[in-house]
Parts: sequence; structure tokens; C-alpha cells
Amino acid sequence: MEEPQKIQLSTKDIILRYGLVAGGFSILTIATLYLVDASLLFGFYASIGTVGMLTIGVLAAVKKKATNDGLIPYGDCVGISIGTFSIGAVVYTLFSFLLYFVIDPSLVSKMKNAQIEQTEKFMKSGFIKPEAYKEAVARIEQFNGTKLVYSYSTGLIILIIIALIIFLITSIFVKKDSPFKNSPV
Repeated sequence: MEEPQKIQLSTKDIILRYGLVAGGFSILTIATLYLVDASLLFGFYASIGTVGMLTIGVLAAVKKKATNDGLIPYGDCVGISIGTFSIGAVVYTLFSFLLYFVIDPSLVSKMKNAQIEQTEKFMKSGFIKPEAYKEAVARIEQFNGTKLVYSYSTGLIILIIIALIIFLITSIFVKKDSPFKNSPV
């Protein structure tokens, strides 16, 4: 009886597979929040998808380490993690556009109303002054689909930069260089 042949995944395959899994996880998260209560999309719970994508990015590097006899250089670890996260984040952003502009175009106005309600709570609790409340409401009322696209696009770039910093730190713990790397020939 023959042993099953071990499938060797390339770095590109791991990044693509795990990136799509990360994107799928974030879509599942945002869709669940939307179905439970659309106002959850504008609060703390929306970050669950991002945390999941960060975790999947680290798991992609761990998978590459496992397929490479337990070795992965620091640079590869960072590259695989950020590549995986970036694919997931782009998928998440595209689905968000689909949700806001095709599935439920009224979601932008729901978002405005949720922000106005939150700002009003801040004013009533004394965190902001009534003048600041009026200014904030005026800015919120000006928010539209174009500004949503801009916000999501710049948010995507900022999120990838933050993820890079996180992966630069986590890769220190995941990496394992070859013991022969620095030995003289």
C-alpha cells in the first residue's frame, strides 16, 4: 500500500486560498450583522470581520511554515500574511459596495441616522457641546454615496497599513529560519 503523496502548495496558492477564505469570512460577518440588525454594521461588531482576517493572515503564514518543513523566513512570513489580508480586505470592500449600492441603497441613510443618534447621545451626556453637535449633524447630512466610496477606499489603504504593522510584529514569533542560513560554505 502506497503512502498518499503530499501536496505542496506554492506561496501564491496559499495567499490566494487563505485570502479568499478571509474575504468569505468577512462577507459572512457583514451579512450576518446586516440580517440581524443593520445598525450593527456601524458599531463595534463590524470589527469582527477585520479581526478574523488578521487571524487568517497569520494562519496563512503558519500553513506555509508547515508545508516548508517548519521553516519560513521573516520576509516571507510578513508577505504571506499581508497578501492574504489584502485579498480579504479587497473582497470585503467590494461586498460592502454591493451591499450599500445594490442590495440596500437605503443603508446610507440608515447609517446617517445611527450616527446622528450616537452624536445626540454624546451631547446629552455632556461629551460634546450643542454647537459641536449642530456642526457634526450638518457634516453627517452631507454624507453621500461618493463620500462612502472615498471613505471605504481610504479606509482600505489605512487598514492594510495597520495590518502590515501588526504582521511585522506577529511574524517575529512565527518565523523560523534555516539553521544553515548563516553557516559558512
